[in-house]
Amino acid sequence: MLYQTPTPAIANLVNLKPDPLMLFGSDRNVILLADRPSYPGIEDLRQPKLKLAGRQINPKLWMPYGPQGYRNPRLRRLDNNEERPFRGLPEGSRFRFFNWSPDGKRIAFCLLTPTGLQLWTCLAETLECYPLGAADINNSLGGTPFDFLGNEGILVKRRIAGAEPPKDDAPTLGPNVQDTSGMEGVSRTYTNLLKNKYDVDLFRYYASGQLWRIDLNTKKEEPWGRAGILSGLSASPSREYFLATYVDEPFSFNVPYEKFADRVEVLDAQGNSLIVLEERPAQEQLPPAFGSVITERRRFTWRSDHPAQVYWTEARDGGDAANEAEFRDQLFYLEAPFTGTPVPSVKLPLRFGAIRWCRGDLALVYDWSWQQRRQVTRRWWPDEPEREPVVLFDHNWEDNYSDPGDFATITLRNDHVVLLTREEGKKLVLTGNGHHPEGSRPFIDFYDLESGQTSRRWQSAPPHYERSFFFLDEHPDWFIMAREQLTERPNYFLRNLLSGEEIQLTDFEHPYPQLRDANLEKVHYQREDGVKLLGDLHTPADFVAGKSEPLPVLMWAYPQEFKNADKAGQVTTSPHQFTQISPLSPLPFLAAGMAIFDDFAMPIVGEGDEEPNETFIEQVQMNARAAVEKLVSMGVADPKRIYVGGHSYGAFMTAHLLAHTDLFAGGIARSGAYNRTLTPFGFQAEERSFWSVPETYIKLSPFVHADKIDAPLLLIHGEEDANSGTYPIQSKRMFAALNSLGKTARLCMLPHEDHGYAAEESILHMLWEMEGWMAR
Repeated sequence: MLYQTPTPAIANLVNLKPDPLMLFGSDRNVILLADRPSYPGIEDLRQPKLKLAGRQINPKLWMPYGPQGYRNPRLRRLDNNEERPFRGLPEGSRFRFFNWSPDGKRIAFCLLTPTGLQLWTCLAETLECYPLGAADINNSLGGTPFDFLGNEGILVKRRIAGAEPPKDDAPTLGPNVQDTSGMEGVSRTYTNLLKNKYDVDLFRYYASGQLWRIDLNTKKEEPWGRAGILSGLSASPSREYFLATYVDEPFSFNVPYEKFADRVEVLDAQGNSLIVLEERPAQEQLPPAFGSVITERRRFTWRSDHPAQVYWTEARDGGDAANEAEFRDQLFYLEAPFTGTPVPSVKLPLRFGAIRWCRGDLALVYDWSWQQRRQVTRRWWPDEPEREPVVLFDHNWEDNYSDPGDFATITLRNDHVVLLTREEGKKLVLTGNGHHPEGSRPFIDFYDLESGQTSRRWQSAPPHYERSFFFLDEHPDWFIMAREQLTERPNYFLRNLLSGEEIQLTDFEHPYPQLRDANLEKVHYQREDGVKLLGDLHTPADFVAGKSEPLPVLMWAYPQEFKNADKAGQVTTSPHQFTQISPLSPLPFLAAGMAIFDDFAMPIVGEGDEEPNETFIEQVQMNARAAVEKLVSMGVADPKRIYVGGHSYGAFMTAHLLAHTDLFAGGIARSGAYNRTLTPFGFQAEERSFWSVPETYIKLSPFVHADKIDAPLLLIHGEEDANSGTYPIQSKRMFAALNSLGKTARLCMLPHEDHGYAAEESILHMLWEMEGWMAR
């Protein structure tokens, strides 16, 4: 069939103009703006695509398939709101990867040409733009393909000159054969993997690149380092050394390229290899427990407050999170010239998570445990590696109400991140969401390192909902803040933490004034076992519960696993938040006069040693029953016209609800998984394999229960879904089962679409399918 469009009230909510890119340099009075793309047309998705090693590569452009570029770049001065456009650019151009030089005097970016990305630059003073070399950048593996070397130079990754593409001689090579390794381990299901020698040759051709160093004063270019498949490069704070990670062969046919064998080296300023820090095999067979890691050195990083000190971590539990161990990880380091014996540093009882550097007597290290849902923040002394770290916070991440927040950081001129300190380094800055039973109120606190006490310096206050984002690198008194109300969309401000002074950055109008007066109510209720639940109820402006006629309702959810029932019902939103309407959400149907119960709580609780999935079906039944009963008792819902839906894991939930309840007039399941035996090494938070608990995998497969589905089910799926576990075959086989069983079902496969849908035509057609299905 041809692409269809829903009724105008719904269609008008699709292509709203998105917020622009906003990028500060070192001068807080100047901000770079560029217009973001809206939804592409289906023709934009019909680009050539290579599916290699877990990636989708556009071979024509040598970049990841699909991304659109920014338009209309310009600089705005905040003191007078003057805007100046970039000059000398081809008309109608699209751009990617804007970046400021460390001193804020120059901007570099990529221009998207018909044959790929081309590096351009300009001075912030003149904005006269010019190219640096040809359109031969290699961005096939993603990431930013260039970086400033101080203020006077740039490193850029280009294609290898003269390399010939491989010939497709696969038909003459014979069958593709793989052997087992004889080693036990787990590798979850992945898509778009290498399949044969031709794929190997293609991946090598498109992934290999050569770095070039460009002198911005003379425009002279010269090769830097050796050619190869470079998956990571970072400069030391002194910029005298570089950490480089190269992908090694042979390539794996079982995992994506991020898990391929690789080699970590230290390079000098000229790109010469000084030392190989580690050679690691492909990560094909890790132990099954969440938090299991390789036994080789991993997580290499530079110490941000030291000229050239490289850190890494090593497992002390054999890499298996199921093993008992006093310490799971330990940090080690080397400093220039990297020829000595690695120095042992802090030992961690839990799995290493991250480091936040500051100075020789102050750094923060985070370690975590999945089984305990626990994250520990420890203060330690990098210059005293054997000194015992001190616990600052020991937090269960399911407990949102006791979340202390995150320590704020700033980026130095050398592009390295350090902790933001106050009062001569005696205090750190904490930013948090401020979740509370009455609604979230984000905050900024000062944390006293000596006493461990916090003092509040700023907090969002009703009737607004305000969020802090980050502090300006060179001006740590100033932070970026968004402010919104229920009827006013977010706008952005610069705010001074100490004086309270504000500078407004944007003045966006309401994007859908036709829905400005729609009602939003945070509905609290509980299920039969006492677990507290919450959902967002949206109703048309003229609807009054108990007085108006009950409405058709679309309920939309996504299950979440918890280890604690009390924490499952915590409030993590604010009644003052603006209602953002995405066409991929259920909210466009508010414009059609329906009630929407969005994000209604769907907790799956497994306390103690109990796994949540053992009672998944029973718990989704209780959650849905409680929600429906609440909406009917409020006088909101017509019980004969309640529909349920979800995307991905929410689609899985939807199929179960239709199979195991008779609460709904119909269901909408988008991009779901319905046969869990096709994801035999785990899914979502399930760590156990199919062979450990086959009865659980079978019971949790809606495909097995297709005969019990009596309410009509609409299945929608992207034909190019690359998400692990939600292959398009999942919806095709589910539909075939429903069809053979004589059930009422419809299958819509969207051409060229991935797990989330991107093209305007696809989104409009999806809404048309949903609207028509509920009308039937």
